[in-house]
Amino acid sequence: MSYKLLDTTLRDGEQCPGVSFTRAAKVELARGLDALGVPVLEAGVPAMGRAERRTLDELHSLGLAAEILVWNRLVDADLNLCLAAGYPCLHLSVPTSDVMLRGKLGRDRAWVLREVDRVVSRAVQAGRRVSLGAEDASRTDLPFLAQVFDRAAQAGATRVRYADTLGLLTPARTAVAIGTLVSDLSIPLDFHGHDDFGLATANTLAAHDAGATYLSCSLLGLGERAGNAALEEVAGALEFLVPGANPRTDFSALVALCRRAAVLAGVEVDPRKPLVGAEVFSHESGIHVDGILKDPLTYEAWPPEAFGGQRKLRFGKHTGIAALKYLARRSGAEVGEAEARDFLESLREAMGQTPGADPEAAFEQLILSHGGHR
Repeated sequence: MSYKLLDTTLRDGEQCPGVSFTRAAKVELARGLDALGVPVLEAGVPAMGRAERRTLDELHSLGLAAEILVWNRLVDADLNLCLAAGYPCLHLSVPTSDVMLRGKLGRDRAWVLREVDRVVSRAVQAGRRVSLGAEDASRTDLPFLAQVFDRAAQAGATRVRYADTLGLLTPARTAVAIGTLVSDLSIPLDFHGHDDFGLATANTLAAHDAGATYLSCSLLGLGERAGNAALEEVAGALEFLVPGANPRTDFSALVALCRRAAVLAGVEVDPRKPLVGAEVFSHESGIHVDGILKDPLTYEAWPPEAFGGQRKLRFGKHTGIAALKYLARRSGAEVGEAEARDFLESLREAMGQTPGADPEAAFEQLILSHGGHR
């Protein structure tokens, strides 16, 4: 099943506490995402002020192939700003759960339906392409949510968004909710998952399987609290794990863009972060390295290069004899079987007794003592 990525790095990603992109950074990231073929870029919030609108103006002027989507509340004030600025593609968001309607707005369900009819119709009549978003959809009564989405479609919206705003879904619950909604929808559905329980990517894949056409993501999963579904994880899983999913992605370019996004956002990338971390294609365990040396497919379903990565064989406490001899030979030293066994035995004994013992330093000394180089 085909899908369309909707990147929200420039909007929800920037809402990650402590992250602020300059205008130049947003332009750079937008160009990079567009070059990767991401079809929709959620770029910012016009109501934030003149500086934000100037950035949005510049993004619109770039002539990108991607749709530049601007985020708004479902209120006249936000819509008026967009109409005055001439933005063609608008996302209009409204809380739909009873807890948010009561606690945040002091409104009821009838008000939501009236405002969807009125504001979406007004935007469409002004010639705008409209996406209607249901905030806190995962805590919204499903029949009411279906009614909201149907009203949006009737008013002329071309897409609706199911937002798991607090990251409360599981893949099973996602599949039921999205499958139920799309069965009666006449327009595409966009799934927007948050990662509070580490399930955003899994939920997004479940939404895709259940019929969601648009998948909201951000580079590195940047976003509110624990973040959003990570674009690189969703794209990677769909390309390598889901037969028949389209489109294809240039992962070398995507990984480079993720690392650039980290620099621009001022955040550190966890070395174990899936696909983009510096150590995710590293191997140390003796069993693993022995298998890799015999046949990489034993512990790598796809070569690291397919993801823009590079295999690393590390020396450490769990390195086996065969791996030690291979790593030594690669450094220009020959270490015999018995010597390798004795060295590993002594090293593991020391590491079990001495906090902070450095196996790499010990290995380097072994290599140098045999005329090798590091």
